[in-house]
Parts: sequence; structure tokens; C-alpha cells
Amino acid sequence: MEKTNLQVIPTIQEAIQIGIKNLPSLIAAAAMYVLTIWIPYINVGTTIAMQSIPGKLANGEIISPLFIFDEKYRHDFSAFFLLCGFIYMVTLVGFFFMIIPAIVISISMSLAIYILVDFDKSPTEAMKLSNQATSGHKWTIFGINLVMCVVVGILFFIAGLIGQIADIVDTILTLAVAICVIPFFLGADAVIYRELYLKTLEAPEVTVEEKEVV
Repeated sequence: MEKTNLQVIPTIQEAIQIGIKNLPSLIAAAAMYVLTIWIPYINVGTTIAMQSIPGKLANGEIISPLFIFDEKYRHDFSAFFLLCGFIYMVTLVGFFFMIIPAIVISISMSLAIYILVDFDKSPTEAMKLSNQATSGHKWTIFGINLVMCVVVGILFFIAGLIGQIADIVDTILTLAVAICVIPFFLGADAVIYRELYLKTLEAPEVTVEEKEVV
């Protein structure tokens, strides 16, 4: 398997580019999701689609907001719910061991939903593949999320200071920051997914032991 070049700053920079490029599409997709969430069965597929957005962003193209209605997201939603249940359970167990194991587990499982949806894997196989893909890169993934969270925290702090002018200003600024930063987090997940999993699919396989483990 070829060595990935996943790095904190370049990943964040590309995440910002992806987020800006797809911001209108993501806003439109979110709006359509909210408007159709009350429709039984359809809302299951759109929920899965919204959860798997980084998988769509990973190809580098501008997505269509209508993708959330694609039939494939309703193909086998039982597997999706099983996967979410498994991830929740193992992460919860990690919390009983002083939180840090839960963080490690959540990073290990962070690609599982995208793998399950994109490649029609079973829940357990998707979890296994996600764990293998993130092995040796957990510190980098943690660093990416930490830096982005700090930046977002600063933005919200600045918005709060400016928002002291009036409550309506505070509300508008807070909403604007939230709308803008979510696509960047999705973009970061897309880059991580592409670098750690998609780029390795055609490369020769190696054993997990050959990777540097966190």
C-alpha cells in the first residue's frame, strides 16, 4: 500500500477549498433535507446521504444537492443503522476507560460510514477497513480536527464580541459562522477519506503490522 501524504495544514487548506466550492450545494442539500425529513422512508435515505457527504466530496467535483434523493441511499439502510449502533456501543465502552480510548475509537471508525455506503460493505467489514486505513494516522487526524476546532472557536468568539452590539446581530453572525464552518469539516473528512482509503484501493496490500500504529 502506498504511503499517504496526509498532513495537518495541507489538509485544512484543501478542506477550505472544498468547502467554499461546494458551499451553495451543501446549503441547498441541507434545505431540501429539512423540507423532506417528514416524509417516511425517503427521510431514511436522505439522512444516510447527509451522513455520507464527505464520500461525495472526496472525488473533488462540485456535488449536486439532489444527490440526497439517490435510491442507493435507501438500498440497505439496515446495515447503516447497525453500523451506527456498533460504533456507538464501542465508543461508549471507551468512555469508561478515561475518555481517551473513546477518542481513539471514534477516529478509528471515522471512515466506516463512507466505506459502507460507497462500497456496499457489511457493518463489521466497514469498521475493520476504517480501522486499518486510519492505523498510524490517528495523531494526524486528531491534529487536523483540533486545529479546525480551535479556529472555529476563535471565529465564534469574535462573532460573539461583535454580536454584543445587538441580539439580532449576534444571532446572524453565529448562524453565518456555523453555516460556513460545517462545509470545511466535511471537506477535511473528504480529504482524509481520499488519502487514507480511496488512494490505496489499487495499491498492493500490506499487513497492518507494517504500518506505524498510534
